[in-house]
Amino acid sequence: MNKINHIIFCIIDDVRSEQFSDFLNEGLLPNLKQLIDTGIYSKNCITDFPSLTFPTQVSMITGTYTGNYLKELCHGVPNFNFMERNVVHPFLRSYHSPGSDERIQIYKMNEDLGKNCKTLLEMVGEENTVSISQFINRGAKYFFPERKTKLIMYYLLIKHSHNIKKFMIRANLVVVRKLLKTFEKPYKFFKRNEAPIASNLLFISSDILMHLFGYDSEIYKLNLFHIDKVIGILIEELDKLGYLEETAIAITSDHGNYKAKTVGNLTSFFNENGLNHYHPRKNIKGNMNLACFGSVGFFNFRSKNNSKELSWKHPTLKELETYGPKKINLFHKLFKIKGTRLMYYRDDNNTYKRGKIYLKRRDQKTGKIFSSFIEYRGNGKEYKTKYSIDNSDMDIFNYLKDDIACKLIDNKFHSTQEWLAATYHIDYPMYIDLLPRHFKNPRAADIILSTCGEIVYNINHGKKKSNHLYLHDIGLRKSSIVPLIISGSGEIPKKEISQCKITDIVPTLLKLLGKKPHPSVIGENLI
Repeated sequence: MNKINHIIFCIIDDVRSEQFSDFLNEGLLPNLKQLIDTGIYSKNCITDFPSLTFPTQVSMITGTYTGNYLKELCHGVPNFNFMERNVVHPFLRSYHSPGSDERIQIYKMNEDLGKNCKTLLEMVGEENTVSISQFINRGAKYFFPERKTKLIMYYLLIKHSHNIKKFMIRANLVVVRKLLKTFEKPYKFFKRNEAPIASNLLFISSDILMHLFGYDSEIYKLNLFHIDKVIGILIEELDKLGYLEETAIAITSDHGNYKAKTVGNLTSFFNENGLNHYHPRKNIKGNMNLACFGSVGFFNFRSKNNSKELSWKHPTLKELETYGPKKINLFHKLFKIKGTRLMYYRDDNNTYKRGKIYLKRRDQKTGKIFSSFIEYRGNGKEYKTKYSIDNSDMDIFNYLKDDIACKLIDNKFHSTQEWLAATYHIDYPMYIDLLPRHFKNPRAADIILSTCGEIVYNINHGKKKSNHLYLHDIGLRKSSIVPLIISGSGEIPKKEISQCKITDIVPTLLKLLGKKPHPSVIGENLI
């Protein structure tokens, strides 16, 4: 059998594992089914916290999660939108698709990753590499679209196309056609006339259609059918060119999806409680920033100890208990937001090596609030976490109700792999591991809320963006579990894996190439 000399990492944005399995069983995805039947497949690949396009795709392409990117080996992107507070004049980062003042910020992501991690394309060395319609393209020798303005026009065309079916076909085909050209005529794209050793592909059409029409719409279903068709073209053409037997193809998604019951409104809440949004360009000296709030809300608050010359350092818990001109207790008041069921926040004394994350849950029937916490220690390969609860009422994620997960609530610290094996099959998989990683990032919010998907607010940096009911960001399985396929070359073993995580993809692909991962990679080789 041939040695594997090429890897292709393909992300189909916004595909729920459960629905993907249904489509397979209906015979709607024949080419993907063929890859599954001849390679590695998992129905339970655990995504990141939050289950948003970013940071999930960043974690997928780097093989590590977020954390204190200034001090430990990890990446620096905590969210789709965040407040950069470690500067004298804080700025608001938004990776939103093109529109108003946000259109150019997505290019900052490669910088925001930080220097303590590497992308898959960087890890393969000085070989020919390709990134097609993927913004996380650090390390790519060729990427498409080639210019920022061209990529903006590409996304505007997709987002505002009046002929959805035509857009769908065009957007999907261009991804595969552009990649195949680099295999057919590499001398046109690289200094060395060799086919790319590593390629990243992103099909974004599925995410756009899901938000506009829903995962249960006919157009969303047809689009996945068409993506399957163009993947069939990719397989067929690679075979004709003589590359298929030496190529490993990984296909997965970044997150699943859900439908909320209603869209909420927060305008009166802010006004009534003396909370004003900070805006750096308009010289509005607010005391808070709501980075984003679909069903999961990320709240930043300014410390009372800040002078005009200092940045927004994270306030203490005591400050948050008597906050703003009205001296409100934010831990109580934020639970008044309609639909709020969960709350997370960090301890004052946390470091990147040791700390505590507080968890609260509001009972829907009685309104009573229950509390527990997560402790973490170590970093990198030594990182472990412990879920501490006093009784079953305080089990925020209902792990005690599961025969497997309950065994890890034993007052001991456990590894990432242990949490994966114990929680992959239930809601909030790996949350005990993922939440502290998120809060270790200095760019993370002070308080995080969740409505668990019942009510959505669609707010980015204080502004309502849409009335969409179809979203993704929560810890329920329908949003946090995705399918994973690794196939192509006959050298890849045929097997089904009961559970894995998105950070396992990079080390597996590198192993197939005979390459070593960067020390920041914490995923496991699935082969």
